[in-house]
Amino acid sequence: MDNPIDLVIAIVTSGAVFSFIQFMVQRYDTKKGLEKKIDEVQETMTKEVNDVRQDVCGVRDALAEHKATLARTHILRFADELHNGTIHSEEYFKQQILDIDTYMAYCEAHPEFANGLTKMSSEYIREEYRKRYLK
Repeated sequence: MDNPIDLVIAIVTSGAVFSFIQFMVQRYDTKKGLEKKIDEVQETMTKEVNDVRQDVCGVRDALAEHKATLARTHILRFADELHNGTIHSEEYFKQQILDIDTYMAYCEAHPEFANGLTKMSSEYIREEYRKRYLK
């Protein structure tokens, strides 16, 4: 390399090659960092979705228990009203039968739920409904 132009070309070429290699290394590191960041975001989102899913399940379970408790309250009140001589329509009786079915289905699905409070009242309501239906 006696010619200074050849020396300059060699230096510029090697600098360009070095710059290109440096660019590719940085790009690879950036891509790896980006992939790592994407994985972190996916992990966070998965955790948050699972947390929301658990919250929704909790709300669903609480709502089902509330519905059963409300049905139990309706059953007990209706039985008291019948016992005290209050006259009710056929539609109201049918609604109480639906409440009894709702309550019993919940109790069967959730054996830990306090049951037994409405057995006599439910039987009394069904018996009164049969009597009035047959008249």
